Amino acid sequence: MECVAFEPSAIELYPTKSAWDATAADLVHTMLDRWHLAPGAALVGGEAASVVEVTTREGDDAVLKLGFPHVEAVGEAIALEAWAPELAPRVLRQDPWTWAMLLERVRPGVELRHSQLPVLDRVAIGSALLERIAAMTPPPGVPALGEITGEYLRNALVRLPAQAATLTALGALEGVERGLALLEALTAGETGRGFVHGDLNPHNILRTDDRWVLIDPKPMVGSAEFDVWPLVTQLGDLGGLTSRLHATRLANDRAVEWGIARSALDVTWALMDGLSAREPVRVLRAWLQLSES
Repeated sequence: MECVAFEPSAIELYPTKSAWDATAADLVHTMLDRWHLAPGAALVGGEAASVVEVTTREGDDAVLKLGFPHVEAVGEAIALEAWAPELAPRVLRQDPWTWAMLLERVRPGVELRHSQLPVLDRVAIGSALLERIAAMTPPPGVPALGEITGEYLRNALVRLPAQAATLTALGALEGVERGLALLEALTAGETGRGFVHGDLNPHNILRTDDRWVLIDPKPMVGSAEFDVWPLVTQLGDLGGLTSRLHATRLANDRAVEWGIARSALDVTWALMDGLSAREPVRVLRAWLQLSES
């Protein structure tokens, strides 16, 4: 099928994630009825969608995904369509207005994070997928990386004054300010033209019977180095960042700068959500140390 961008006007209907959460169950039931699907187990682990295993009227296994409308995910279906079937599950049906997709079920669906392979092998698998999508020309409807990160930066700078005292107590204010300064420079200088997954963490890389595929993209047009941070950070302890970075074949200054910038954003997001920022601060410090080695 030909996929299109999700309807951006839906973003305005749900100003907060909690507002969408209050309607998500009703949306799921609506799409189950509309597409004549029998529900199975709910799939957990993601934070911005309701995902349910389903069986179609024809008896085929599939997955129903209802996404929380947010600007980064507008082109999700477009990216999956461009990457399938080799690099992503196929989109079987789409409703742009409800941000709903019926997806091919990935079996066995083991996450790269939980694979028994050595850590560096897992990093290399993720890196190979990154390189393949980065070499592709994104179709129309995918936002620019600089557009999205520019919005991240503006929001982070608005939050910073209220967070400054907490960041000072954590000994992280200077590091966060350095990360946001790097984010500003990277955004201003962003000229990449390849596909960016946007959320290339090891939960979003699944094993099929014969290959690894990507799910849950927040696709953008930009530089591949943006995608390095979650892969390198989440596949092992912080002491092994250097070896994992080199396993991506993107061990360059820009990848490290994106790592610092994204770590700083993660700290500000944790505080915004009322969560402990101690672990994000540890990650930020590890990336700052990496820049000095």
